[in-house]
Amino acid sequence: MSAHANERALRVIAVYKFIKSAGLVILACVVFGFLHTEFLDAVARWVEHLPIQNGRNILGHFFDTLLGMTPRRFIVVGSFALAYATLFAVEGFGLWTGKRWAEYLTTIATASLIPFELYELVHHATLAKAIVLIVNIAIVIYLWYLLKRGKTARNDDNGHSNPL
Repeated sequence: MSAHANERALRVIAVYKFIKSAGLVILACVVFGFLHTEFLDAVARWVEHLPIQNGRNILGHFFDTLLGMTPRRFIVVGSFALAYATLFAVEGFGLWTGKRWAEYLTTIATASLIPFELYELVHHATLAKAIVLIVNIAIVIYLWYLLKRGKTARNDDNGHSNPL
């Protein structure tokens, strides 16, 4: 692959990371919004008027879980969402700007989440989870290939490594 194609691929991965980051920031804002009881009460009133039977479908189960969460749980979920949003934003920025450390960070971080994604897919399979898992596996394989190839490409004619 040419350097231009690699740069383009890294930018596509960066955009993917930015989208995931933005989604998690939105999630965190919504979750932290639920800490204000008037907002949660308004959601509860809205849910009561939905034509769903709680506990009998995915949407009903989601709202049962949501309305049963404690303020502490909202803080934990929102904090984890912001932490991962930050990680994805840093990965995206580093990849967008062509930083080698970002390739390492993204490879390690993405690979470390794959076992959790597999577990989720096995226990709560959805098409979206399967697509995200496949994309993340492809990202890890591609970045691993770039990193492995990059190590040999940085060797000088005498076989000595050049600094980054």
